[in-house]
Amino acid sequence: MMRNTVSTRYRFWLGSAAALMSAVAFSSNIVLSKLAYDFGANLHALNLVRAAVLLGCLLVAVWLSGSQVSIKRNELYRCLALGVLLCAEMYLLLASILFIPVALAILVFYTYPIMIAVWTWRTGRSHFSYFGLSVMIVAFIGLITTLAGSDRLLVGWDGRNGIALAFIAAICLAALLLLSERVLERQPAKIMMLYMLVSTTAVVSFVSIFIVELTWPTSSGGWLALCGSAVFYVVATLLLFKAVDLVGSLQTAIIDNTSPVWAMILGVIVLGQWLTAQQVMGASITVTAVMLLQWITRPKTWEEL
Repeated sequence: MMRNTVSTRYRFWLGSAAALMSAVAFSSNIVLSKLAYDFGANLHALNLVRAAVLLGCLLVAVWLSGSQVSIKRNELYRCLALGVLLCAEMYLLLASILFIPVALAILVFYTYPIMIAVWTWRTGRSHFSYFGLSVMIVAFIGLITTLAGSDRLLVGWDGRNGIALAFIAAICLAALLLLSERVLERQPAKIMMLYMLVSTTAVVSFVSIFIVELTWPTSSGGWLALCGSAVFYVVATLLLFKAVDLVGSLQTAIIDNTSPVWAMILGVIVLGQWLTAQQVMGASITVTAVMLLQWITRPKTWEEL
């Protein structure tokens, strides 16, 4: 019994550390993506490089581990479908930062934990309470406060388009994490991600070759930003699914919700995208409320910790 408790706590802290590092890496990747845009790259070039690098890393990891790559047909279809969701999330989120500041895009994107919480309430995986509902309302109030403080929202529809793209990307990620948690019950994380990235890379490659035109950075600084974005994206994605494998989607989101904070800090340092006091206050309210929401709706198996 004691050994099981120690093992559970080890997985908890290891998963939490993976989620925290994923949050920092993910925000860094988004900020560098914006910088790559400024130097001439487009989102299609970014997605192609990201997908190819991540798939290459997974192929090497699977080869070095000597893992069995054959899986049942139904599991294969599920992994390929997850890859399509990942591809949609990549395109939508990168497209959103063409219209709105990085920190706002990340903040809207990180409504996905609320979506996960609502789903777990509906499916009976967590206990619904009026306190939880109140916290959710507070999170939305914080989001509204932040968005109302953006001057970009007052000019045309560009800002609204960016928010819509980031919100749909959040839906895709929520679905991706919930579904991947089920697949990880039967498949190792690296095998699931390998087939998932095969699907993602195939879609991105098709779009890049036959539908759109790739544009690349026009300077060495742009290439550094593009390569840095790809590296941080690979690290963030690998750590995110490792965290889900260790502690589940809800517990992962507790830590992963620090991403808006890192994005705001990095946006100021790297891009000079200063936020108003109203935006900082709203962001703080949203992040705090969502983290509290995730904590009170955590799976019962963690109560012993």
